[in-house]
Amino acid sequence: MMQLERAWRGKTLKGLLAQIVPQPLVSIVASALALCALGWAWVGTEFGYRTSANLGTLAFAFVLGLAVVVVGQYPIYFGYRVKIELTTVPLYLMAVLLPLPLAAAFSGLSILALELSQRSTKGNAFSDVVTAASRWVLIALAGGWVAHLSVTTEVERAVVLITAGFVMFVVDAASFSFEIWSMTRVPPWRSIKHLVREGAPIEGVQYLLGVFGALAALQQVWSLVLLALPTAIVYLAFKNVWEMREGTRRLLENMADAIDLRDPCTGGHSRRVAELTARILSELKVFGPGADQIVSAARVHDIGKIGIQDEILKKNGPLSAAEWAVMRAHPVRGAELLVRYADFSRGAEFVRHHHERWDGKGYPRGLSGLDIPFGARVISVVDALDAMTSDRPYRSAMTQEQAILVLRAGRGAQWDPSIVDAAIRVITSRERAGERTRLPSAGQEASTA
Repeated sequence: MMQLERAWRGKTLKGLLAQIVPQPLVSIVASALALCALGWAWVGTEFGYRTSANLGTLAFAFVLGLAVVVVGQYPIYFGYRVKIELTTVPLYLMAVLLPLPLAAAFSGLSILALELSQRSTKGNAFSDVVTAASRWVLIALAGGWVAHLSVTTEVERAVVLITAGFVMFVVDAASFSFEIWSMTRVPPWRSIKHLVREGAPIEGVQYLLGVFGALAALQQVWSLVLLALPTAIVYLAFKNVWEMREGTRRLLENMADAIDLRDPCTGGHSRRVAELTARILSELKVFGPGADQIVSAARVHDIGKIGIQDEILKKNGPLSAAEWAVMRAHPVRGAELLVRYADFSRGAEFVRHHHERWDGKGYPRGLSGLDIPFGARVISVVDALDAMTSDRPYRSAMTQEQAILVLRAGRGAQWDPSIVDAAIRVITSRERAGERTRLPSAGQEASTA
C-alpha cells in the first residue's frame, strides 16, 4: 500500500496554506464517495444485507484487519516522503474473500486504525487519515466487485483474481496521486508515472502473493498461514535492496561532505546548495521525481573534486593554466563517477554542466541558453550564490543587497534569467522570515571552480 508523509520543516506560512487548503476538500470528496459506494454495496447489490456474515466470517475479517495494522508498522521507503507498506496482501485478501460490503468496511476501518496509530509520528492531519481510509473503501469495492464475478473454471477464477489485483493497483495509484497533488501540487500524471516505475515491482509481488493466497484459501482457509513466510521474505528482500540504495546514496553524500571539509571555508557547501536548490525549484513550481533528481545532483555536484590535490583546491592565489585545467575537469569527472550509480545516473548531466553559462562562455562544452540542462542551470545559480556567501581567504562574505546586485548583473549573461529571479524571491523571502543570508560584493562576478 502506498502512503505519504507530511514534512512541515522549512515551510513558510504561505506554503503551508497552499498545501493545507485543498486537502480538507479532497478528504470531504473522498469520504462522501466512500460512504455512497459503501451504501450502494450494502443495499443496492446482491452482496449487501441479503448476505449473511456469520461469526467465522467476522473473525476472519478481524484477523485480516489486525494484520493490516501490524504489518503497516514496518514500511519500506522508496522516495521523498513516499513509502510502501506490505499491507497490500491482507487488504487484497479482504477484497476478494469477504462479502463485498464487509470487505470495504473492514478495509476502511483497518486503514483508519493504522493511520490513527501513526498519526503522532507522521504528523498527518485528520483529513489525511480520513482520505486514506476512504481511498481504501473505494479500492476494496473496485477489486472486490471484479473478484466476485461469476466463473465456471479454475482458470477463469485465476484470471478474475489477477484482474482484481490489477484494478486495485490502478485505483490505488490514481487516487494516491490526487492525494499527493492536494499536498504538494505535483501533477497527478507525474505522480502516477513515478509510482508505477518505483512502486510497481513490490506492489506486483504483493498482489501475486495475494492471488496465490486467495486460491489456496478457497480450498482451505487455514492455508493462509503459509503466506507468512513468503511475505516476510519479500519484505526482507525489498528492504535490503532499498537499504543498499540508501547506503550508496549516503556514501556519495559523505564523499561530497568530505570534499567540502577539506577547506574550512567550504564546509557544508554541498548540503546548503541542495537545500537552496529545493527551495528554488519549489518557487519555480517544479515538483516530483524531476525535482528530486536535481536536488540529488546538487547534493553531490562537486564530487569530481575528490581527486584534486590540496595544493590546487585550497590555493589562495590565482591558479596557473595547468592548475585551472585540472580544476575545470571536475564536473566531467563527477558525472563519470555518478553515472555508475542508478540513483544518481539520471542527474549526472546536471553535474557535468553546472559550470556552463547562459552566454556560452562556461565549461566543459560551452553550452548556452536552453541547451544547458535545466537542473544544471539551477545548480549553477545556487552554487555560485553559496560560494559568494561563504568567507574566502581573499574576501569576506558580503551582504544580501550586494549579492542581489551581482545576480541581477549576471542575469542573462552568466545565468538563466528566470532562475535568477526565482533565487532573488527565495532570498528575500528568507530575509523576511528572519534567515539572514550572507552574500557577495557588488561588481564581483560570481565564480566557483
